[in-house]
Amino acid sequence: MKVVVTRMDAWTAAGRGVECLCDALVAGHSLGRPLEGFSTPVASIPEAVDAETLLAEVVAAVLPRDRGRVGLVVATTSGAISGSFEAWMRRGAPPEEERGWRAEPGRAVARRFGLDPVLTVSVACASGTAAFEIAAAWLRAGRCDAVVVAGVEKHSFYIHAGFAGLGALGPKGARPFAADRDGLLLGEGAAAVLLEPANTATVALAELAGVATSQDAFHLTAPRPDGDGLARAIRVALGRAGLTADEIDVVSGHGTGTVLNDAAEARALSAVFGNSVPLHAIKGVVGHCLGAAGVIEAVVCVAAFGGADLPRPPETPLLGVRAPTAIDNCVSVNAAFGGVNAAAVFCRVGRQHVPPWPAPSPDRGAMTSSRLASFEMHALPLAEIWPDAPPALGRADRYTRAGVRLLREVASQLDDETLVVLHSATDCRAADLRYYAGVLARGITGASRLHFPYTIPGSPLAEGSIAAGLGNPAWVLCEGDVERVDPATLLRGSGYRHLVLCSVEAPSDDPHSSVRASATLYT
Repeated sequence: MKVVVTRMDAWTAAGRGVECLCDALVAGHSLGRPLEGFSTPVASIPEAVDAETLLAEVVAAVLPRDRGRVGLVVATTSGAISGSFEAWMRRGAPPEEERGWRAEPGRAVARRFGLDPVLTVSVACASGTAAFEIAAAWLRAGRCDAVVVAGVEKHSFYIHAGFAGLGALGPKGARPFAADRDGLLLGEGAAAVLLEPANTATVALAELAGVATSQDAFHLTAPRPDGDGLARAIRVALGRAGLTADEIDVVSGHGTGTVLNDAAEARALSAVFGNSVPLHAIKGVVGHCLGAAGVIEAVVCVAAFGGADLPRPPETPLLGVRAPTAIDNCVSVNAAFGGVNAAAVFCRVGRQHVPPWPAPSPDRGAMTSSRLASFEMHALPLAEIWPDAPPALGRADRYTRAGVRLLREVASQLDDETLVVLHSATDCRAADLRYYAGVLARGITGASRLHFPYTIPGSPLAEGSIAAGLGNPAWVLCEGDVERVDPATLLRGSGYRHLVLCSVEAPSDDPHSSVRASATLYT
C-alpha cells in the first residue's frame, strides 16, 4: 500500500501557515528573540497560546471533510509541561491531577474532534519523524481510513533551564553545521500532516515512501561520534522506499547547531550520500522545536514538491554540500537524547516504482505472543541489575533502572528485526518532579545537568539498550493502556517480524511503592 500526504499545516515563529514558514526559511534570518526570564533567545510564537491550542489549530486545518475513521499520532517532548505541569508544581501538584501531562494535549484534541485511536510518541527530538512510522502502520493494517501526524512543542522554563544547565544553548542563536557553532536555539511550534492510502485519496501532495528508526546504544545525551546509528536509520528508510542514496535530491538535516551533534550527523550523511550532500537545515531560523521538529521539517520537504523554494545549504567545513537541482525525492532525518535516530523518505507523487516496504500480514490468525519477563519490586540496586554499570547511572531513578533490568533480561531473545516499543502511563514522572523542584527552588542554577537527561520518557529504553547492546528500531509511547497501544496492529502494519512491548510503571521514587515492569514478544 502506498501512503500519501494529502493536507498539511504549520504554526511556528515564522507565523501561521506553511507559506509563512517556507518564506522565512528562504529569507534565512533567525527568528530568535529575547524573552524576559530566559537566558538566551527563543524562536517563540508571538501570540499567547498554550500547547493544546497550538495542536488543535493545526489538526483542525488538516482534517478530511469526509471523516471516516481518523486516527491521531502526536509527537512531543514536553506535552502540557509548559501549562498544567508547571502550574501544578507551583501550587503543589495534587495527586489526582499529576497524570499524563505529555499525552494530555493529544488526548484533549482527539476528544474535541472525535479522533480515534490516539497515541503520543515521545522519543525526544526524533519524535516527529518516528510518528510517521506509527501512522503508516495504522493505515497499512487497516485500522484507520486516515491518520493525522502532528507535532507540538510549547516553550517553558522547565525545558529552557534544562538545556541551559547542559550548556547546550547558543548565546546568539544557532548556526547549524558552521565552524563556529556553539549551541542550539530553542523554538516552539506545531505542524500537522494528513496521511491517507493512495488508492482512496482524492488529492496527494507527496508519497511517504519509507520510515525507519534505530538506536545508538552509546550514551543518554551524546550521539555516537561516528554517526553509525543515524546512518543505519537512513539506509533502512531508503531501502523501504526502494531508492538509492544517489536518487535523493534533498536532505533535511537535523542540524541543531551543537558541536558534537552536527559533527556526528555530518559523518552519518557523508557515509550515506558521499562527498556532496544536497543539504539544508532549518533550526537556525525557526529554532529547535524538539518533539515537533520532525513534522515541521517534513512539511518543508513536502512543500518543495509543490514549488516552494528550499533554504540555502549551510556553509560548513564538516561535509560537502550543494543545492538541489531537481526535487523528486527527499529524506528528513532527526536524532535525539536517548540515542534514537529516525529518517523519513518523501517522494513526488506519480513515480511508477512500487516501494518494497514490507507488506502488512493478511493472516490475522498467525499472530502469537509470549511473556519474556515480568517483575514487581521496591528496590532496584544497580549492582544487581547491571554489575558493570558506569558510575553515572547511579543517579538514575527506579523508572530507568527497571528498564535496564528488563532489557538485559530479554536482549538475548531479540533479533535485528525486532521492533522495541516502550509504553508507560507514568513514564518519567518522578524524574520530572525531582528535576523541576530544584528549578523552582533555585532558578536556572537549580537545573541539574545530572537529572535533566532522565526527564525523557525513553530513558529506560536508552540506558537499557546501552546495557544490553541493542541498536534495534525503537518507539516510546506515553500510554499505559495496551489496548490503546494495540501491538498486534502495529506489528502487522509496520512490516517488522517481531515486536517486543516493554511496560515500565514507576509512579514515584517512594521506596515503599512498587515498580512494575514486563516485556511481551509479538510475532
